[in-house]
Amino acid sequence: MLTLSISQNYLLIPVKLGAEKQLLTVFSAQDKEKKLYEFEVPFPRGGEAPDWFAAIPMRRHRGETLLLCAPIPDEELSAVRQAENRPEPAPGRPIVHFAPEHGWMNDPNGLVRLADGTARLYCQYHPFGVEWGMMHWGSAKSRDLLHWETGDIALFPDEAGTMFSGCGWRDAENAAGFGPDALLFYYTSAGGTDAPWSRDGVFTQRLAVSTDGGETLEKQPGLLLPNLAHANRDPKVFYHAPSGAYCMALYLSENDFALFRSPDLIHWEQTQFLTLPEMWECPDLFPLSVDGEEKWVFWSADGYYAVGSFDGWRFTPEQPVRMAYGNRIPYAAQTFPREEGRVLSVAWLRLPNAGRGYTGVMALPAELSLVRDGEGWALRMHPCRELFSALREMPEGKAPDAPWLLCSTIPADAGRAHLSFPGGEIVLDMDAGTGRFGETDLAFAPKQPLSLSLLADRAVFELTLADGAFWAPEQNLSPTLAGTPEVTGGNGAAIPFTLRAVE
Repeated sequence: MLTLSISQNYLLIPVKLGAEKQLLTVFSAQDKEKKLYEFEVPFPRGGEAPDWFAAIPMRRHRGETLLLCAPIPDEELSAVRQAENRPEPAPGRPIVHFAPEHGWMNDPNGLVRLADGTARLYCQYHPFGVEWGMMHWGSAKSRDLLHWETGDIALFPDEAGTMFSGCGWRDAENAAGFGPDALLFYYTSAGGTDAPWSRDGVFTQRLAVSTDGGETLEKQPGLLLPNLAHANRDPKVFYHAPSGAYCMALYLSENDFALFRSPDLIHWEQTQFLTLPEMWECPDLFPLSVDGEEKWVFWSADGYYAVGSFDGWRFTPEQPVRMAYGNRIPYAAQTFPREEGRVLSVAWLRLPNAGRGYTGVMALPAELSLVRDGEGWALRMHPCRELFSALREMPEGKAPDAPWLLCSTIPADAGRAHLSFPGGEIVLDMDAGTGRFGETDLAFAPKQPLSLSLLADRAVFELTLADGAFWAPEQNLSPTLAGTPEVTGGNGAAIPFTLRAVE
């Protein structure tokens, strides 16, 4: 057992990748029956050097004495220490895509805007490894959606469950009674998972509240929704102005979802049970307007979506389910609520980032729109407008060792066109309407001019074709972004392009 009088901002817990996990429990010395935290930690053993230190925020415990218990010798447990600041992040992280400083990250959670425009992003986070594990909520914030400041762990596993996915809502109207502009975070407590503390629990929907701009989240007592299905999860809350109520989409099981209504963001009544083929978990429901007509889009984790109508109680699909993505790297996208004049979506990119001390990257926020094509309503994805406000021309066509955006229009008669750039290449068969980008097969209309944009960052590329009709990220394994891109047609002739650095 290790006794610590908390006098600094962080508890630093050593992590050794590949080591056997040990159960670390933290108690209050004033009440030894009060368990505060439970972690599964691959502790360094026998004098091994840690790969990093996981930073556990301790501001709320300053002045307290804590007891740390783990089934390892005290001299090894004593490697846990205190610090005023988090350790230096892992090297090689992207510049304009959010990634964790260390550890594993997956689904975006709790996307919300503060009244001053600051964007808050939370995420599924495992601080003790580069693989999925006991889920926490990590946090970050940004003024421009490009450059993210990593924050502290915001939610920790407890006796009710580990912290699964959820959403955020800025309660400007004070409907819930926590104060104007209080931030409400709806999340799933995943009881019954492998965490020993909550092994006998079930999946339930709960609420945390922040009154300090999202810096600290306070879990509220009780349930918002009891267990409705084995692993029901991922609540997404929004406001439906025509019917004057708050609404929630919730995943139940298999391809089943439920919708709910509330007058006050606290008390919820189910209004619909719906089954949508191919779709599962991480639901979202949002309106898009085109040519004066409003349509609603029901979204799920893999990027499958249904377009239809929504009256505040029931969603009615009006065409078959479609796929938004060009590959299976993006997952669990979520939209920002209350985003004026646009629908802004952020996806988790399932990139391994091998050997980099972290796993997972968030995509650049994308603006969504609807168009008509030969099969009905189709989503289009465009990089957020903030990207284009942060570009600097590179007239010599030489890419810097910093994020950059390359744009070109490939002529319809270019034949077998080729784009080479630091870290990869793209091949386009303009006659067949097919191509290849890393592990991704490309598809577009044949024998027509093709708009192309490629965003390059450390660890990740994002390719957009045909004015947002095709979007696909790929891993960037190159140690540098610097070089001279080339775009050529099948006859070897150069195709013009623009190259701009992202500042």
